[in-house]
Amino acid sequence: MIKKLCNALMVCVAMVIVTFSLLITQANPAFLQSNLLSKRLFAYSLLNNFSNVIIGVLLILIGYQIKGNIKLIKKYVYIYIVNLLIFIGLFLWTRSFTIQNLYDAVLPITRNTYPVILGAISALLIKDKLKNWFKKYRFPVILSGYAIVFTLPSIFNKDIFGIGNGNNAITAFLLVTLGIVFSNVEVDKLHMDKKVITILSMSVMLNIILAFSMPFISWRIRGDFSTAYRFNVLTAISVVAMSVVIFIVGQRLKLNIKIPEYTGLLVLLAYSNNFIVEKTVNGSISLKVLLFKSCVVSVIVVVLGWLLSKIDKKDLALEKSLLLDDSKSINVCARSLKPYIVANIKKYRFSVTNIIILYILAYMSFILMSPDFSAPHLGKDYANIFFYTFFVRQHMLILNTILFYLLYRFIYGIIGRFWISVILNYVIIAVAVVADAIKIHYRTEPILPTEVTMVSAYGDILSMVPQFILWITAIVIIILICIVIYCERKLPQNKAKWRFRILGIVLAVLVYGNSTRINHEGSIVGDFLNSYGNLPTFENQEQGAQQNGALQQFLNNIDVTIMRKETDYSKKNIDKLAIKYSKLANKINATRDNNLSTQTVIFNLSESLANPNRLREVELSQNPLSYIDSIKKNTTSGLMISSGLGGGTANMEYMTLTGFPVSNFSPTIATPYTQVVPEAAQTLTINEYFKKSTAIHPYNGSFYSRKVVYQKFGFQKFLYLGSKYKVKHRTKIGTSPYLSDETSYKNTLDVINSYKNGQFINLVTMQNHMPYLDYYDNSGDYQVSGDIDDGEKNTISSYSAGISYTDKAVQKFIKQIDKINKPITLVFYGDHLSGIYSNIDGNSLEARETDYFIYSNKYARQHGAKNLKHVKYVSPIDFIALTAEQTNSKVSPYYSLLTEIQKELPTIKVYAYNNGKNPVFVDKKGKTIKYKQLTRKQKRLYNDLKLVQYDLTTGNQYLYKTKFFNVVK
Repeated sequence: MIKKLCNALMVCVAMVIVTFSLLITQANPAFLQSNLLSKRLFAYSLLNNFSNVIIGVLLILIGYQIKGNIKLIKKYVYIYIVNLLIFIGLFLWTRSFTIQNLYDAVLPITRNTYPVILGAISALLIKDKLKNWFKKYRFPVILSGYAIVFTLPSIFNKDIFGIGNGNNAITAFLLVTLGIVFSNVEVDKLHMDKKVITILSMSVMLNIILAFSMPFISWRIRGDFSTAYRFNVLTAISVVAMSVVIFIVGQRLKLNIKIPEYTGLLVLLAYSNNFIVEKTVNGSISLKVLLFKSCVVSVIVVVLGWLLSKIDKKDLALEKSLLLDDSKSINVCARSLKPYIVANIKKYRFSVTNIIILYILAYMSFILMSPDFSAPHLGKDYANIFFYTFFVRQHMLILNTILFYLLYRFIYGIIGRFWISVILNYVIIAVAVVADAIKIHYRTEPILPTEVTMVSAYGDILSMVPQFILWITAIVIIILICIVIYCERKLPQNKAKWRFRILGIVLAVLVYGNSTRINHEGSIVGDFLNSYGNLPTFENQEQGAQQNGALQQFLNNIDVTIMRKETDYSKKNIDKLAIKYSKLANKINATRDNNLSTQTVIFNLSESLANPNRLREVELSQNPLSYIDSIKKNTTSGLMISSGLGGGTANMEYMTLTGFPVSNFSPTIATPYTQVVPEAAQTLTINEYFKKSTAIHPYNGSFYSRKVVYQKFGFQKFLYLGSKYKVKHRTKIGTSPYLSDETSYKNTLDVINSYKNGQFINLVTMQNHMPYLDYYDNSGDYQVSGDIDDGEKNTISSYSAGISYTDKAVQKFIKQIDKINKPITLVFYGDHLSGIYSNIDGNSLEARETDYFIYSNKYARQHGAKNLKHVKYVSPIDFIALTAEQTNSKVSPYYSLLTEIQKELPTIKVYAYNNGKNPVFVDKKGKTIKYKQLTRKQKRLYNDLKLVQYDLTTGNQYLYKTKFFNVVK
């Protein structure tokens, strides 16, 4: 019993020494980094040397003690599983890894993850053959051969035989075979004369002297410690010699040191797998902490070794599945394995084919996210999406394949029929990927989760899809149905057991369900994906889809954070802010006579309106917006900076109605209408300052959940096609599927004339929405020149013809409101450029500039309305302040803040998402201004706006309990 305890104690102490040495080396404390000799340095050198000696002894003992047979493969499989579990455990502890670490854990042989174990087991698998081969040679001759192999590299400091520092399969193989050599002789009966004892003693002394003296020698000769640990490696002859001496002495003294097989293999795992050592250190540099961790690791190794030995004895299923029979040689087992593999491939050929097809579909879900097939950041002239996806983003390609497979498992778990599940899965994936590709082509962003919830708008969305795509889709679906029928009849597959089906459903639900936690700080799934290489790039959704694949980018957008908490957010600071801007409001109101609520204010968002003539790449034969350009010269006007390109209408609406820039939100907020407004307990928009407010959109009211949003915003009426408040005028132009802007203005005039007092109208037109086909007869009047292909020129001509009708409709509408004897102010703006320009840089200012003007009718001008100057560049959040100023209306403390921002702060680039951090601005000359270039006052203004926005959208809404939104009359 005492011997066993001593044996166990020796093993534990040896493990602590090895682990402690590895951890110190990885931690690289200060005494190892400096070029100064110290006691700790010499102690570390000796510790490092002894740890390698212990590994040498362990490898020799493994070769000497462990029986060699085919069942060692089972042990390797168990070590593989344990290493995977250790990888998971260390990730859960440290919450980080690299994709290389994951590859190392999953593919240990090809990645050379723990080569020492591979070398040791390789030697043991052929132990019997090696024993017989070694018997042909005398023992001294064999030892001389080993001495040459390890001595020459040590003397000349050259890796002659490719054995490196010892952490490789070759060194492990050699030392295990050395143990096999000793198993051929009776070590305790070896002749030991004085000469032999002297040599053995000198070997030990030499190793210890070298361990102590090499740091000093390296420091004296080289001035550093570059060769200080030259002999502290497993391949140094001094280390190998001392390992042999300890082994021989132990055997002659009959210490009977027996290393449990799994414990020994786990020690080698820790020794050769750098990921385990790195994550165990985890930033610690204290020697006491490292020693404690070494003891913990040693205990874990002993416990795991004991558990694995117990499992190994009871588990025979793995042996049967791997065809492991210790009565047969490795050659016989290898020959019997080949037909076994072939038979299983034939048996599961359809399942394997399914996975291959899913991989191809996953590949296509990356490729189709790039309309010009260029790789993100690089452009098509340098690299293409095909190579980028396959060679740079292969790990994300595999992840998307797994996600597609889990979707199949979910469908199969419910339906239970292989062919129907497979084909249905393909259809769902294909439709989703193609829909993503179409949206990216027109809107430069993929489909987002918030858009999927717009179920009632699906019919209208389909009406925008080119008909030939719908016909192709229908034909493909019919063909696939025929294939399903054929396969179910001719190639029937056995139904899976309920356990298998339920497991698939559970796995799919767990994985997809966890997507609701992806963007939570500290979430396991979020940390895993970040470490894995998921790059959401919320500020550029198209790029995110190209980097992560369509499905993963979709999942990235499910879990959203509205705004990051402001560090100075508190009730006290909010109350101070309310008082501050109440004083400013009083100061502004002292110079103003009108009330906003007595005005008729129209915010007119004109769909996709922006003059193509302003683009450098485009030149039109005539100006399609001649009247709008002329009126801009005589009223408040300029260019609005849009947050969208080819889309994002609802975001412009949100900013104009609330005064909140979307760029202050988290990049995960793609559409505030569907992500922010539903979560808000209370909202406040400009229409709430009026007794009557109406929203008009001559199209489907379901887009961006407008019906719900407008109701929450407090609009009394919402006129859309199919609403209870009828859209009376319904005229179209040519073959266009959309109601004309002239019709929109007629309906607006009806609303204006239906109420004699002040009111607010939010008009969102639809005439110039994509697609831009040959709807109009006057397309030929707008010839396009420039370095553009003919197809794009025709599209631009059709678009220009459309906005020319808007130009005429605006002219007519202004004449009509000028005849009305009540104050009317029209805020007219294009929401974004159309997504028809292929050569435009999406991040450039010209790609975000749309036309705007603010016009007050004759009656309003006679009663205090005035034109404003120095407003060339505005953002959508400025319209409230500009409207109040132009109509000479009093403001609330909140609108005084917006007024001050409009006057003192450069225009916010609302498309530069970054959680409101390091925002970007545009000055009056169109030059970019960074946050750090702002004055102290400007920074304070911007931070005040962020604080207000956080309080009202994410925080405790303290401001609603103050008079921050009341207009003092």
